[in-house]
Amino acid sequence: MDPLLDWGDAAHFDRTRNRPCALCGKSTPIRSHAGEPAHKVCAETWNAANPVESRRYTVPTKTRPEQRDVGTWRFHNDGPVTDRRVPVLGRHTTTDSPSVADIGDEREQRGLFAA
Repeated sequence: MDPLLDWGDAAHFDRTRNRPCALCGKSTPIRSHAGEPAHKVCAETWNAANPVESRRYTVPTKTRPEQRDVGTWRFHNDGPVTDRRVPVLGRHTTTDSPSVADIGDEREQRGLFAA
């Protein structure tokens, strides 16, 4: 069985308009990695029907040394995230004055923003 495509990234969804699927012609807001309108199921079917097309594979890692087929270059899986670095947040200092004013300092402003 072929793997299912994972197009969970918001870049695969066009909120502004539907366009005809490049494969079946029915309307869809879903876009391929190249921005081509295509239903996910249509893309999966196309991948299965075109096994000789250029394929994409996952990069082997220490925990998963085998490569996995993630679809064709036309329609491929988002694949696993290989960069697992966690950003380290540090203290940020600035000499500028704060851009946010405290609300409620003035008598007439008290109670305007109740939480």
